[in-house]
Amino acid sequence: MEQRKLNDQANTLVDLAKTQNIMYDMISDLNERSEDFEKRIVTLETKLETLIGSIHALRGLLSQTIRQQQRDFIEDQMENYDKHFAYNAERSWSLSRRRRSSSTVPPTSSESS
Repeated sequence: MEQRKLNDQANTLVDLAKTQNIMYDMISDLNERSEDFEKRIVTLETKLETLIGSIHALRGLLSQTIRQQQRDFIEDQMENYDKHFAYNAERSWSLSRRRRSSSTVPPTSSESS
């Protein structure tokens, strides 16, 4: 009976040692995973900061591009207006010149009929 108790206690000690080794391995694994997780979080934070910086820069670039497109559009409209105005002025000048020149020329026989 005494031998049996000693054997049970010895087996219990062996089981405790195995359990302790298993627990140590699990804790080591958790620590490794925790370190890997921390590294991944730092990487994500860095990427997020870069992305936020890019978004802020994009806002400025979009604003600058829109302003430039508006300037180009206004310049094009002004050029078209100037061309149209110059064409109408030239046309008006030509018509008034024709009228003046035709009024000083005596009418031809085809015009008088």
